[in-house]
Amino acid sequence: MSGQRSDWRERVYANPSRMEQEITIRLQDDQIRYLTQAEILVTTADLYFPLESRPLLVFVDGQVHHGTAQMAKNEELRLLLRKRGYRILELQYDSYSDKKRDQLYQDLLENL
Repeated sequence: MSGQRSDWRERVYANPSRMEQEITIRLQDDQIRYLTQAEILVTTADLYFPLESRPLLVFVDGQVHHGTAQMAKNEELRLLLRKRGYRILELQYDSYSDKKRDQLYQDLLENL
């Protein structure tokens, strides 16, 4: 494994999902600047892109985030973040697959 690919592990403080790991590896390979597990106000974004216009916060949400209570909590927090000027991208998936990873990665690139 290249040194570039191992760098993301040093920046991840939480236990990332496989989906998040795979997306961060692709970001590294494409040399896209980002931060992982960025603490923002009252939550932690999975990925943070310090774009000049407005920062983009990305949340990679697996099944843990699909429950009613968690969805309501996420919506409340993300609404607050939007009001604070952040752009929010929610990448949702049910289970890992290469096809879904590629789709989520493409969605992410389209929002940068």
